[in-house]
Amino acid sequence: MLTQERQSLIEDYVNRHELCRVSELCDLTATSESTIRRDLIQMEKNGILKRVHGGAQSVKHFSRDVSQNVRFSLNHDAKITIARYAVQNFVRPGDNVFIDAGTTTYEMVPFLAEVANVKIITNGVETALCSLNHGINTILIGGEVKDDTHAVIGQTALSQIKAMNFSASFVGANGIEKNGNLTTPDPEEAAVKAAEIKQARHAYVLTDNSKIGERNFAVFANTSDVIVVTDQLKPGQKRSLPVGIELEEAK
Repeated sequence: MLTQERQSLIEDYVNRHELCRVSELCDLTATSESTIRRDLIQMEKNGILKRVHGGAQSVKHFSRDVSQNVRFSLNHDAKITIARYAVQNFVRPGDNVFIDAGTTTYEMVPFLAEVANVKIITNGVETALCSLNHGINTILIGGEVKDDTHAVIGQTALSQIKAMNFSASFVGANGIEKNGNLTTPDPEEAAVKAAEIKQARHAYVLTDNSKIGERNFAVFANTSDVIVVTDQLKPGQKRSLPVGIELEEAK
């Protein structure tokens, strides 16, 4: 298969699926992983797509969320590292913690099961089910459930969150801009995240380093309002972080 034909197939596939893994593109084009990675590097330089860890993301769907089942498989090791670090350093026995809907915050649950008398409040359907399976006292916020991320949003959810106080909130983000703005594609989900942060004694944003420098439609907070917990930074990222950002680098 010619390079141009292969890259055309890749572009079409990525735009239709919004986010995909390298292994999927290998199967699609019947080529090796090294060939696909070279294609992705070239295509990113040409502005056709964006490379992410383990795959590629469409640049044509700026304001849309990526489906939950795909996001769970991306950067999985980094998410576990971040989640473990957050629990071990910021959760104490007896805490009431809000766990935001998201794939990094979801990974906190097995580690929270090791903390005595902890209670989880969440707007994430998968997080609530996982928490119950681990025998943790769990409250699932009510409201409208998003089809793609399975996050509970809307006025009902906001009202319930604003009636509670949390020892800590652990929040996900789709992007951290250079000015420190924390962003997500959906304004309704942004409103819920903002409420989670406001009602917490301490607020933490958990995100892998691929989100640093990214920008989405809705702003829900600034890094001055939270502590950001991320995995090991890439070369140059320390210089690109907003001035004054409180950063915990998970090990």
